[in-house]
Amino acid sequence: MIKNYLKIAFRNLAKHKGYSFINITGLALGIACCLLIFMYVKDELTFDRYHTNSDRIYRIVCEIEFGGNTSIMGATNDVEAKEYAERLPEIEYFTRFSETGAIVKKGDEFIYQYGTVFSDPSVFKMFDFKVLSGALDGALTELNRVVITEENAIKYFGQTDVAGEELTIRVNSQMENYIIDAVVEDLPSNSSLDLQFILPWEKHVAMGGIYKKPWQSIGSTSLVMLRPDSDPTDVGSKINEVRNMLNPGEDGEFARSIVNYLQPFTSIHLSTEIRADSTGLKGGSDPTYSYVLSAIALIILVLACINFANLTVARSLPRSKEIGVRKVLGALKSQLSLQFLSEALYVSIIAFVFGVIMAELFLPVFGELVDKQFNGNVFDDVYLMGSCLVLVVFTALLAGSYPSLVAARFSVIASLNGRIRLSGKRYVSKALVLVQFTIAGVLVVGTIAMNSQIDHMINFDLGYNDQNLATVNIIGRNNNKARLLKNELMSNPKMTQLALMDGYGRGSEFDYDDNKFFAMSTSAENVYFDMIEVPLLAGRTLKENGDQYFRAEDTLSNVLVNEAFLKRIKLDVEEAIGTVIGDGGGKPQSRIVGVLANYRIVSAKWDVSPLVIFPASQNRRMSQLYIKYDPAFHTEIKKEIEGAWRKVDPYQPLSFSFENEKNQNAYKEEQRWKSIITYSTFLAIVISCLGLFGLSHLATQQREKEIGVRKVLGASVRHLVLLLNASFSKLVLLSFIVTIPLAFYLVSNWLDNFTEKIDIGVLLFAIPAVITFSVATLTISVQSFKTATSNPIDSLRNE
Repeated sequence: MIKNYLKIAFRNLAKHKGYSFINITGLALGIACCLLIFMYVKDELTFDRYHTNSDRIYRIVCEIEFGGNTSIMGATNDVEAKEYAERLPEIEYFTRFSETGAIVKKGDEFIYQYGTVFSDPSVFKMFDFKVLSGALDGALTELNRVVITEENAIKYFGQTDVAGEELTIRVNSQMENYIIDAVVEDLPSNSSLDLQFILPWEKHVAMGGIYKKPWQSIGSTSLVMLRPDSDPTDVGSKINEVRNMLNPGEDGEFARSIVNYLQPFTSIHLSTEIRADSTGLKGGSDPTYSYVLSAIALIILVLACINFANLTVARSLPRSKEIGVRKVLGALKSQLSLQFLSEALYVSIIAFVFGVIMAELFLPVFGELVDKQFNGNVFDDVYLMGSCLVLVVFTALLAGSYPSLVAARFSVIASLNGRIRLSGKRYVSKALVLVQFTIAGVLVVGTIAMNSQIDHMINFDLGYNDQNLATVNIIGRNNNKARLLKNELMSNPKMTQLALMDGYGRGSEFDYDDNKFFAMSTSAENVYFDMIEVPLLAGRTLKENGDQYFRAEDTLSNVLVNEAFLKRIKLDVEEAIGTVIGDGGGKPQSRIVGVLANYRIVSAKWDVSPLVIFPASQNRRMSQLYIKYDPAFHTEIKKEIEGAWRKVDPYQPLSFSFENEKNQNAYKEEQRWKSIITYSTFLAIVISCLGLFGLSHLATQQREKEIGVRKVLGASVRHLVLLLNASFSKLVLLSFIVTIPLAFYLVSNWLDNFTEKIDIGVLLFAIPAVITFSVATLTISVQSFKTATSNPIDSLRNE
């Protein structure tokens, strides 16, 4: 019997190629989307779980109060992991990562090597590394040794079998030869470890990398592996006891103020409370992305199943005589239902095969879209393929159950006479289409809102002029290099202005009127603010070569502040001039001599932070050189700066960026999600239109004789098309009435993540309404026009 059902299903698919193509393609698209998105989600959820001991590895994190705010950081000092391991038997191994700048010599070329860290030899006992050359036993036990990855072995030697070879590496300004202990396979993409060159921790110590008072600094990453059956909560409490014991007295006050926790290593990637990217570790991911993508996958699959159900119902009418014959020959309703369900299963399996092929073909494009490199291909993951097949079978049977029940209830006489009409108002079919176009409408509104918001941010006035402005980052904040580079470029006529400053990556504690708070702080040469064109609202600018104020026995620094700083201390612009602010401990530190207008340092995604600018002087270290250049020489500027930099430091690569490009790159995440939502919207509209096509075909089939009579009585094609379109147009308009409140809620919540956002106006909903209605009307009109222009004799010959 099943064989007979499948044979008939195959014949029907072959006979009605158009419907077969639409049905299989729609379902295959849904399956392909699900496979790709489930691959993404699985990759996110399995981060770092490939290590044998992953469930026993923890990162030491610290909770610290600074400036009245409590923060949890994934960084520690350089010595505590070792101290804890020596005193707590529950800790089996420990390792530390301390980042260092490294420049590798390759022939006459000097290459800056990212991902270079100092680490303990036990890193190879805690984590799984596949050795391609050399051995990890005894690795990193001597000072001038290094372990490198496969990618870097090929980059510097052209092959991986290079254990025992030498590399000339400049670390902390010391150019030395290092022997390669081992070459390890590149870490998988779902690894939090960001290790390219691993140098011995003892080399870090020998180079004076450990501070004299190490417990008063934070900067490295510490990881521990607990013995089996150890309680991480209990170990966390003991760690704090050890910390307090080793830091008595006044000197240990800062160390005792810190509270340590153990964070499971496998939770780092998706943590929302603690930043993942401490030294030696990559940045994490927001789990919200996985939730959103999973929702998109299910939505597209639901739309495909709705489309599948409507098209199957539409095809059941032309098969009414077949159903009638089967009933005359004794077929039961259950057997007819089974026939339609088996056909649905057959179609779903074919769609699954095509869906898997589509997923494999689009995997590289999808990986680029979500900024993820997948290991292997779709066919490699048997568990994922099996799970998706089960899901497809379930959804196909669910989608096929409705048309199978409808067809099984056909009357025998009506079926044999070819006069089948579905009873009732077809509320289920119409409700399914209503759901489809509501989802499509929400996605269209979301796409337009995201496009508008991102364009708004890109074009938003940041408060300063970032055009024709280049930045050189001075690695290590080396004052000599910074000033030498500035002097080299000053005589270049293509550079109009140059200014040194210390960047915006630091902050300090301040106090005013018994109110302690945290603010960003930096130092800059006076010309800097002319270059970026930030208005001075009151007071004066800073003097060159230091700007100090003497009050009794105190020597204060004159400073500039922004409007946000004044808002924080609740002062007006005019009354702020001459105000003295403290250093966070109640001691006078600075005097305000000028107030700058607010300007955003990076992008419009975040609000303006309170900012204090100290005067530049010879003893202040500078991390950046800003260069204003003649726009006529835009294409030549980088080469000109690189030439000057080679005279200052021939070994270290230039760290260079254009300010406007840097600001635009701040929206990469939003741009990526805009693309994801746009593609999802396109798929949703296509699949929804396929479903609407099926429903309109069903309706026009049932009204063929009515249309024939109307044509005989003189009705025009235009009138008939409008008549057939009327009910469906109402359905699409009703879907948008449902869409508006739902889309408004979702868009409003998304826009709350931005300090500067677009207004939600009528156009945001009017444009999607026009788009959706136009596409739907066109879809319906194709079928309506075909019916309206048919020969009435064909539909009335049996009357």
